[in-house]
Amino acid sequence: MARISTYPIDTGLSGADIWIGSDANNKFATKNFSLESVAEWINTSSSIDSQTLRYIYQSEADNTNRIKGSISLPTSVAGDVSFATITDIVISSYSQKYVSEPSPTDISGFYTDPLVGSTVIITNAKDVSNFAIFSWDSSVATTGKPDFWDIGLTLLASSGDFKSSKYYLLSLLTYDASGSGGDKNFVFTQATPSSTWTVTHNLGKFPSVSVVNSSKVIVYGNVNYINTNELTITFSAPFSGQAFLN
Repeated sequence: MARISTYPIDTGLSGADIWIGSDANNKFATKNFSLESVAEWINTSSSIDSQTLRYIYQSEADNTNRIKGSISLPTSVAGDVSFATITDIVISSYSQKYVSEPSPTDISGFYTDPLVGSTVIITNAKDVSNFAIFSWDSSVATTGKPDFWDIGLTLLASSGDFKSSKYYLLSLLTYDASGSGGDKNFVFTQATPSSTWTVTHNLGKFPSVSVVNSSKVIVYGNVNYINTNELTITFSAPFSGQAFLN
């Protein structure tokens, strides 16, 4: 066998590529590892420093079998669940980043402050078009199940569903600094198809703008700020939908 250094360098990497190594969980037996499996392990364990809140969606969950690092529904439901039907979830005190630690870091304080009264987005870790935007209304410790929290939600927009055993990312979109759920954002609905939307939001600032069409697909347009309370959004073709101003 030739020296490893003499082999050519592969510049066209793919997930199916493999390299040789030792399996620490099996007496350091020699094993092959694929790029895809290593990348998945890095993402799932958040081994590279990250503030990502990653959870696995657990179907058919109840207080007898909920797992750390999961999101589930208050009652056991089999299969995929449309985001459009969800008004509350049960979430672990530990994200996937921490569940493998000997003494996992409890991040449940984050579920109350800053999240209560704020707006969040939950996305499939491998498919950003599979998403839901919620108002995070309440956070209460789950009765009879330590280390889990009952979260009350109001759906603002969505496309897709929770899929069993898939990973989801939780991100903060807007922060309610008052902690009271005050109006720090504005949702505009364009009922009639138009290529120019005129939005009066009265937020007293120049907000960021996100747009979805009537099918809840994200659309990009040109935003023109008239003043701190009005703006227009111009698109290449007319359509109806919603604009989220934060």
